[in-house]
Amino acid sequence: MDEREFWLSSLDDLDEELRAGDLEPEDHEVLARSYTRKAAQVLRGNDDVEASDELEPSIVEQWARKRRNGFWVLGFLVFGVVAGVFLANAVGSRHSGDTITGNDAVTSVPGLLNNAEESFAQGNYAEAIAIYDRVLERSPAHPTALAYKGWLLSLEGQEAKALDVLADAVAAAPSYPDARAFRAIVLFRTGDCAGAAVHLRAFDEADPPDFLVELLVVQGLRTRIARCRILQAADDPFVSLSDLGLTVNDAVAGALIVFDPTDPAGGSPVLALRVLQAVLDEQPNNAAALTFSGVILVQTGLEEQITEGIRRINLAVEAAPNYPQARLWRAWVFIGLDQMEQARSDLEHLMTLNPSAEITRLVNELQARLG
Repeated sequence: MDEREFWLSSLDDLDEELRAGDLEPEDHEVLARSYTRKAAQVLRGNDDVEASDELEPSIVEQWARKRRNGFWVLGFLVFGVVAGVFLANAVGSRHSGDTITGNDAVTSVPGLLNNAEESFAQGNYAEAIAIYDRVLERSPAHPTALAYKGWLLSLEGQEAKALDVLADAVAAAPSYPDARAFRAIVLFRTGDCAGAAVHLRAFDEADPPDFLVELLVVQGLRTRIARCRILQAADDPFVSLSDLGLTVNDAVAGALIVFDPTDPAGGSPVLALRVLQAVLDEQPNNAAALTFSGVILVQTGLEEQITEGIRRINLAVEAAPNYPQARLWRAWVFIGLDQMEQARSDLEHLMTLNPSAEITRLVNELQARLG
């Protein structure tokens, strides 16, 4: 199989996993964009890609191989494998003539970092940690050495020590995205969702590279932290996003995990509605919050709530006419009101927006009800 066929085949696999429910829609969209871009680059013979793009095949190929071999793991186990890509991006490629770990001929900090990268890639975490310690003997506040030593300690199960080292990395370079990402992950693992949310927001503000942002999406870190934070705050009188420590997008994503409007029998609609209202208090025209808070209100079956819910969904369409979810759910409302022509109009417009596979599936279900 040539490279272009590989990416096209991977796109087909993504669609199959989405239909099977093994992949979240937002993850599907991110990966599909990446795969499509790669296939197009190969077709054009475009070798002039940016450095961040050059890193993507190693991430995606590992991920694709794991899926094909049945080794796809939810959670952060895979993160320990692909985090080596972070290190390669941070310290650069090894120079010709540099030697492998243990040879004192390489004594410069860049040389030591390259050797640590080599040990990391080979899975020799203890050896890599020892090399980072040599770097830190020379430069105690070196952010890369601190961040990756802390990450490796966490992979070895030394989470308390890892958090201390990662705290030093953040203190040394508050805008270093790798340190923020690692600390967010370890805090989440240890149950400190509020702390993880703080570092995730700082990560966003640090202008992280695209490949790192996409990797966190693939790992589901953002939505996991948001869901955890929302559930932890369920009994708190939170009234704003700052109380939750979440960004607008993460709050919406978390709310939709707490309550899935396509499955009204489960979850917590009241808690999700509280979160979405906090979003609207900050951004009154947020189309996603208007749409899904409207759906929740309609699903109560109470007359006043239904009226308010419809009003919100209409506002969402006005605020973002090309937001697929608003069109989808307004069509659902129209069908419930027996206004079939209006529903058909929304669905026809929606299908011009190149919707995701999951939305297309829901559109097909609604169209079947139209007759």
